[in-house]
Amino acid sequence: MKNNKPFVIIIILLVAVAGYFAFKRFSSPNIEETPINTSSQGKLNINVICEGALSYMTFNDGASADKFVAECKEGKYPEVIERYKAQMNLGDGKAV
Repeated sequence: MKNNKPFVIIIILLVAVAGYFAFKRFSSPNIEETPINTSSQGKLNINVICEGALSYMTFNDGASADKFVAECKEGKYPEVIERYKAQMNLGDGKAV
């Protein structure tokens, strides 16, 4: 019975490794396995871009932020769209 100690340790390690791989396999799909087809996406969503700009800008109040978003959607802040394109590595090929 004294020699069973290494055997028990090996069994525990094998179960732990098998559990890790089972969890990793079934937890979430690998990003590399999910192809992204960017050629079928035509236009950028101006609402998402302008509202997302609020995350890196500061305003005195909510009304100023709402005014900015409305003006951005009208096209008064093209630098916001250019910054979004640069962050997403889209270049000049996508239409708004």
